[in-house]
Amino acid sequence: MNVKIFYGGVSGFRKILPEDDYKPIVDLAILDDARHRKIKVDMEGNRIEDDEEDVLHFDNVVAFSDDYPSLSESTIESFTNFVLRYDIDNLYLQNPPDSVAKHIQELSCVDCTLDSQDYKVIDMDLLRKIKAGFSKAVIGQENAQKRILAALYNVAKCRYNKPCVMLFYGSTGVGKTESAKFIADSLNEHLFRKQFSMLHSEGFSSYIFGGKHNQNSLAKELLERESNVLLFDEFDKPHPVFHSAFYQLFDEGIYVDKNFTVKMKDSVIICTSNYMSEKEIKTALGEPIFSRFDAIIKFDKLDAIAIQKIMENEFKKQYSALEKSEQKIIDQYNIKDRVFALVTRLDNARQIRKIIREAFSAALIQELL
Repeated sequence: MNVKIFYGGVSGFRKILPEDDYKPIVDLAILDDARHRKIKVDMEGNRIEDDEEDVLHFDNVVAFSDDYPSLSESTIESFTNFVLRYDIDNLYLQNPPDSVAKHIQELSCVDCTLDSQDYKVIDMDLLRKIKAGFSKAVIGQENAQKRILAALYNVAKCRYNKPCVMLFYGSTGVGKTESAKFIADSLNEHLFRKQFSMLHSEGFSSYIFGGKHNQNSLAKELLERESNVLLFDEFDKPHPVFHSAFYQLFDEGIYVDKNFTVKMKDSVIICTSNYMSEKEIKTALGEPIFSRFDAIIKFDKLDAIAIQKIMENEFKKQYSALEKSEQKIIDQYNIKDRVFALVTRLDNARQIRKIIREAFSAALIQELL
């Protein structure tokens, strides 16, 4: 049996698979369960072997990352016994739990190879691209952009043997998230984003440190990511006790939980916080995690010129998305002048988007309904 273990997103995994010519691991598990139900035993409880039951052959069997939660605990624990009950030429495994990968690699009867996603890394050409477009993508944060580029310069020069970990802080809606998105977009990759303010349920501990194999976890999501640019939004919101889970990730690029190990030393990790000073951040997060950031970058409040520019861009964006008949109504109600008259009362991009959207909706409802 040839076994190919792949670590990465589904797009990269599909590239190594045979086209539609495979047996899903879940279907094989259902079949295996049905065959076990037919096992006969004698009066003393001993299994009666069925000489007519053939060993089934499959050219290709595939396990996607999302398939493992569908398998029973017993199947995961005895995964090698499960697959060896069949004559399989090629077994493809995407992001298997560590226990599965370990036992597979220990088998002398299989030829096991490892592969991983080819994530883009920031080199000098990409850094120049980021620098050229930064001020257009993120308005009014020249000082923050200079510091971000300085940190990424060390990435482009391969001076980190670990992830580049930055903390962006400042008021909401001033460009922190947009900066992270822009960096990922410059690499033509979809930003991996995790909103930490949403993680306050009882299951947060198992999500961070790992639980049962069928429970979702941060490590599993990191393995499935399609980008090496990551955003941990509102990183300060969870209890500081959970920050210990990130020490090794920030130091060495390795994240380990109960079920999975993730290696990501070439990544760019961006954390955000709404605190207004480094002193506040250090007090709230504590020295151990604070000292692990490679750069702590302040995003200033937007001035009137930046607000005006953001309003112009946002108005144009929302206006162009309207139908021609809707645009005529917006012009008829003189919405642009009314919205821009509020420029001195607004101070962040979220407010601007909301005001323009509400103004458009009010005019359209008044006219059309």
